[in-house]
Amino acid sequence: MSLHAEIPTALTTATTVTCGELGLVIGPRAERLHMLELSAVLAQQDAVRVLDGGNSYNALYVARYIRRHTVQLAATLNRITVARAFTCYQMVTLLQETAVSPAPTLVLDMLATFGDESIDLGESVRLLRLALIQLHRLCRLAPVVVSLQPLRQPERAVLTELMMNAATHHFVRETPETAVAQPSLFSWR
Repeated sequence: MSLHAEIPTALTTATTVTCGELGLVIGPRAERLHMLELSAVLAQQDAVRVLDGGNSYNALYVARYIRRHTVQLAATLNRITVARAFTCYQMVTLLQETAVSPAPTLVLDMLATFGDESIDLGESVRLLRLALIQLHRLCRLAPVVVSLQPLRQPERAVLTELMMNAATHHFVRETPETAVAQPSLFSWR
């Protein structure tokens, strides 16, 4: 297991996580731009699958990124397949129905669907364990990279821990502490 203190470039992530490995990218907003750029980098080489759990895949951003790196825009975009899940039940089903293939799989904002407070925590844990089995199945022939942002509900921290324990590579960007200070109305010197 490797732990990286900072999120590397998309190209570095693409070369670090290899076949049979599960990479985990943790950070604010689930490191959406990093994952979008990673999908573009991988698509320049071959097919890539994107499973979107946070409804955050921005094809326009990806197209602009690709355009800056190659003139083969249409061919590169055609190598990306996107599927979305809006609930944790749909995410598990999506993972179960995804065939094992040599195409890398990116899962965007995986825990967004598992953070739903209307789903009992025990049920979320059960479903996440099923999802982890499927992620390990998918990484038999190709790398799998999952992004997530830590859940805001402290009682659901166990879900992040389960993901971290399952991954072989961790790329973590700490959320910067923001000090909130009331500015003074008048500045007396």
